[in-house]
Amino acid sequence: RNGKKHFMEFHRGVAQDRVLETRDGVEVSPMAVTGDTENRGTEVHFMADPTIFGTVEYHYDILAKRIRELSFLNNGVRIRLTDQRSGKEDDFAFVGGVKGFVEYINKTKSVLHPTIFHIIGEKDGVGVEVAMQWNDSYNENVLCFTN
Repeated sequence: RNGKKHFMEFHRGVAQDRVLETRDGVEVSPMAVTGDTENRGTEVHFMADPTIFGTVEYHYDILAKRIRELSFLNNGVRIRLTDQRSGKEDDFAFVGGVKGFVEYINKTKSVLHPTIFHIIGEKDGVGVEVAMQWNDSYNENVLCFTN
């Protein structure tokens, strides 16, 4: 933000090495500024705590599948997955949102109609986006995502 690189660390859900300040009568804990940068974005390093999650085994393909979904659902966002054990790395940057995700899912299937049914709407402050396309598969594939 504003040309600065920030850092924050959590351990078991608790922010580490943070100083509380009062701003406008509210206690806040600002991120530490660690230097200048021209880059943009957020970098997250995650290590599951075995005392919370039990046995922790990371499966690259499972993580990649979920991150691919997130990349479609957060249109225009680039997410990089790096496995520091093997050095394997993938970038996920898909466009088209939910509609693009349907295209991706059906890219190896025979679709029954070329146009994806796609609609975006809002009612009472609740937004909805729907994308559907039929193919000649015998299996139904209905995915729902909420935020």
